[in-house]
Amino acid sequence: MATLRRRRGLERACREADINPNALTHVYMEHGDEHYRDIPARVLEQIIQGKPLFDSIICGNDRIAFMVYQTLLAQGLRIPEDVAVLGYDNMVGIGDLFLPPLSTVQLPHYEIGRLSALHIINGDKHRDTVRVYSRGYAENRYKKTA
Repeated sequence: MATLRRRRGLERACREADINPNALTHVYMEHGDEHYRDIPARVLEQIIQGKPLFDSIICGNDRIAFMVYQTLLAQGLRIPEDVAVLGYDNMVGIGDLFLPPLSTVQLPHYEIGRLSALHIINGDKHRDTVRVYSRGYAENRYKKTA
Protein backbone atom coordinates (compact mmCIF):
# COMPACT_ATOMS: atom_id res chain seq x y z
CA MET A 1 0.00 0.00 0.00
CA ALA A 2 2.74 2.48 0.94
CA THR A 3 4.69 1.76 -2.25
CA LEU A 4 1.81 2.79 -4.51
CA ARG A 5 1.03 5.94 -2.56
CA ARG A 6 4.67 6.98 -2.39
CA ARG A 7 5.01 6.39 -6.12
CA ARG A 8 1.92 8.53 -6.81
CA GLY A 9 3.36 11.28 -4.61
CA LEU A 10 6.66 11.13 -6.48
CA GLU A 11 4.88 11.34 -9.82
CA ARG A 12 2.77 14.28 -8.64
CA ALA A 13 5.86 16.15 -7.39
CA CYS A 14 7.59 15.51 -10.72
CA ARG A 15 4.64 16.87 -12.69
CA GLU A 16 4.48 19.94 -10.42
CA ALA A 17 8.19 20.54 -11.18
CA ASP A 18 7.66 19.99 -14.93
CA ILE A 19 9.62 16.71 -14.87
CA ASN A 20 8.30 13.74 -16.80
CA PRO A 21 7.89 10.97 -14.17
CA ASN A 22 8.14 8.37 -16.94
CA ALA A 23 11.73 9.49 -17.57
CA LEU A 24 12.74 8.16 -14.13
CA THR A 25 14.18 4.69 -13.66
CA HIS A 26 12.15 2.69 -11.14
CA VAL A 27 13.65 -0.36 -9.46
CA TYR A 28 11.55 -2.24 -6.95
CA MET A 29 12.63 -4.67 -4.26
CA GLU A 30 10.86 -8.02 -4.15
CA HIS A 31 8.38 -8.29 -1.28
CA GLY A 32 9.85 -9.72 1.92
CA ASP A 33 12.59 -8.83 4.38
CA GLU A 34 14.99 -11.36 2.87
CA HIS A 35 15.19 -9.19 -0.26
CA TYR A 36 16.93 -6.32 1.51
CA ARG A 37 20.13 -8.25 0.72
CA ASP A 38 19.39 -7.74 -3.00
CA ILE A 39 19.65 -3.95 -2.78
CA PRO A 40 23.45 -3.59 -3.22
CA ALA A 41 23.37 -5.59 -6.45
CA ARG A 42 20.43 -3.53 -7.76
CA VAL A 43 22.33 -0.31 -7.07
CA LEU A 44 25.59 -1.65 -8.53
CA GLU A 45 23.77 -2.56 -11.77
CA GLN A 46 23.31 1.18 -12.27
CA ILE A 47 26.98 2.10 -11.68
CA ILE A 48 29.26 1.67 -14.70
CA GLN A 49 33.04 2.04 -14.28
CA GLY A 50 32.53 3.87 -11.00
CA LYS A 51 30.04 6.35 -12.48
CA PRO A 52 26.41 6.19 -11.39
CA LEU A 53 23.76 6.38 -14.11
CA PHE A 54 21.67 8.42 -11.66
CA ASP A 55 22.03 11.53 -9.54
CA SER A 56 19.56 10.59 -6.81
CA ILE A 57 17.85 7.58 -5.25
CA ILE A 58 14.48 7.75 -3.54
CA CYS A 59 14.25 4.77 -1.21
CA GLY A 60 10.97 3.21 -0.09
CA ASN A 61 12.06 3.36 3.55
CA ASP A 62 15.02 4.18 5.77
CA ARG A 63 16.19 0.55 5.88
CA ILE A 64 16.61 0.56 2.12
CA ALA A 65 18.36 3.94 2.36
CA PHE A 66 20.84 2.42 4.80
CA MET A 67 21.72 -0.32 2.30
CA VAL A 68 22.00 2.24 -0.50
CA TYR A 69 24.30 4.44 1.62
CA GLN A 70 26.60 1.52 2.34
CA THR A 71 26.73 0.53 -1.31
CA LEU A 72 27.41 4.06 -2.60
CA LEU A 73 30.04 4.83 0.03
CA ALA A 74 31.81 1.52 -0.67
CA GLN A 75 32.08 2.63 -4.31
CA GLY A 76 33.75 5.88 -3.24
CA LEU A 77 30.71 7.99 -4.08
CA ARG A 78 29.90 10.98 -1.92
CA ILE A 79 26.44 11.64 -0.52
CA PRO A 80 24.92 14.12 -1.43
CA GLU A 81 27.63 15.59 -3.68
CA ASP A 82 27.62 12.69 -6.16
CA VAL A 83 24.28 11.08 -5.36
CA ALA A 84 21.39 12.37 -3.27
CA VAL A 85 19.55 9.77 -1.17
CA LEU A 86 16.08 10.14 0.32
CA GLY A 87 14.34 7.74 2.69
CA TYR A 88 10.84 7.42 4.10
CA ASP A 89 9.61 6.89 7.67
CA ASN A 90 12.15 8.94 9.66
CA MET A 91 12.75 6.01 12.01
CA VAL A 92 13.30 7.53 15.45
CA GLY A 93 16.98 8.12 16.10
CA ILE A 94 18.13 6.42 12.90
CA GLY A 95 18.49 9.29 10.42
CA ASP A 96 21.17 10.98 12.50
CA LEU A 97 23.26 7.80 12.60
CA PHE A 98 23.87 8.13 8.86
CA LEU A 99 26.97 10.05 7.80
CA PRO A 100 25.99 12.44 6.39
CA PRO A 101 22.58 12.45 8.11
CA LEU A 102 19.79 10.95 6.01
CA SER A 103 17.16 13.13 4.38
CA THR A 104 13.93 11.31 5.14
CA VAL A 105 10.19 11.89 4.93
CA GLN A 106 8.48 12.14 8.32
CA LEU A 107 5.19 10.27 8.57
CA PRO A 108 2.40 11.91 10.61
CA HIS A 109 2.57 9.37 13.47
CA TYR A 110 1.59 11.93 16.13
CA GLU A 111 -1.50 12.96 14.18
CA ILE A 112 -2.46 9.33 13.50
CA GLY A 113 -2.19 8.57 17.22
CA ARG A 114 -4.16 11.69 18.19
CA LEU A 115 -6.98 10.93 15.76
CA SER A 116 -7.06 7.27 16.85
CA ALA A 117 -7.33 8.25 20.51
CA LEU A 118 -10.12 10.73 19.72
CA HIS A 119 -11.95 8.00 17.79
CA ILE A 120 -11.98 5.86 20.96
CA ILE A 121 -12.63 8.72 23.40
CA ASN A 122 -15.55 10.01 21.32
CA GLY A 123 -16.97 6.50 20.95
CA ASP A 124 -16.98 6.77 17.17
CA LYS A 125 -18.45 3.69 15.53
CA HIS A 126 -17.79 4.49 11.86
CA ARG A 127 -15.53 2.28 9.82
CA ASP A 128 -14.73 4.91 7.19
CA THR A 129 -11.16 5.37 6.11
CA VAL A 130 -9.78 8.63 7.49
CA ARG A 131 -6.79 9.82 5.52
CA VAL A 132 -4.20 11.68 7.58
CA TYR A 133 -1.97 14.06 5.70
CA SER A 134 1.24 15.72 6.77
CA ARG A 135 1.07 19.30 7.98
CA GLY A 136 2.19 20.45 4.53
CA TYR A 137 -1.27 19.50 3.30
CA ALA A 138 -3.25 20.71 6.33
CA GLU A 139 -6.23 21.71 4.21
CA ASN A 140 -6.79 18.00 3.38
CA ARG A 141 -5.99 16.47 6.74
CA TYR A 142 -9.44 15.28 7.74
CA LYS A 143 -10.87 14.19 4.43
CA LYS A 144 -13.06 11.10 4.93
CA THR A 145 -13.64 8.48 2.27
CA ALA A 146 -15.98 5.50 2.29
